Amino acid sequence: MTLVVAGYKQNGYAGKTDGEQDYTPNRQSGAFVIADSMISNVIQGRRKPLVSGFKKIKEVHVKVWQPHLVGELFQGYKQVFQEHRCLIAFAGSTLTAQHVVDTISGHLSQLRIDYVEGNDFRCVIRKSCDNNNLSNNGIGGCYDDDIFIPERDYQDLLTADYISEVVEHSINKGFESKMKHVLDKTSLIGMSTNIILVVDCPVTRIAHIYKYKFQYKCLPEGGVKAYCEKEFIEAGNIAVIGMEATYGEDAVQVAKKSMKEGLDFKERMTDFVVDCAKTDITFEIGMPVVLKELEGVSVKKLLITDDDV
Repeated sequence: MTLVVAGYKQNGYAGKTDGEQDYTPNRQSGAFVIADSMISNVIQGRRKPLVSGFKKIKEVHVKVWQPHLVGELFQGYKQVFQEHRCLIAFAGSTLTAQHVVDTISGHLSQLRIDYVEGNDFRCVIRKSCDNNNLSNNGIGGCYDDDIFIPERDYQDLLTADYISEVVEHSINKGFESKMKHVLDKTSLIGMSTNIILVVDCPVTRIAHIYKYKFQYKCLPEGGVKAYCEKEFIEAGNIAVIGMEATYGEDAVQVAKKSMKEGLDFKERMTDFVVDCAKTDITFEIGMPVVLKELEGVSVKKLLITDDDV
């Protein structure tokens, strides 16, 4: 199991509310993710630690490829127009998580600029698996030289909301392919994996946190479908995955107290996860703990070991 907590940074305050200082994070200051790093498994009826120092927060690159035009002729996608970065944290089945994270990385690294058919020319971003007008028309397709102007047509296409949709699609695709090998409900529960996405919007420069919760449903025609349920995390809230049933409510109370009293929110949440990792006796979580902070495309990392506390 795992414990992952994500929240917005408390650098700068939103102003006064009813005469009192509002210590709610303002989202312009970025976001952070904290996770333990133990991997354990049940061996001969008892849970035992297998690995410490396992990376449960991944830095994933987002690449938007632009059309390569020679004169008026389309020649494929050969150059990255825009590159961004986000954090993906996971909890649950390690094997399923690795498969899902690979699927997310693959989709986010192969986004492509295309156009929308209609009376008014407009560029959009499409996933590599989407229907693509430029690709459908083929290499050598001819286009007017007054369109596909990067300074005008490619601006503000990539948003946090779009990235979150690509991640949602990728997770569902990952579950879909994994489901081909799931034969019973026990196996289905065993593949349960929850995801957190942390990203600064390339357009607004405001931090966004999304939580993707594993769900499944029985189909009328028989069989089971696994999918994720996306939730946007507001500034005054946190995202918790992994041992949410054990530590989630306590984490929320620590967050509320920090926001109410003006305590260092990020530091308090880090202390909370460290304390959980050090005192947990189930071998579900353990030290060291990793803190990653995201500001735009800049990522700071802090590793907290037993020697540090």
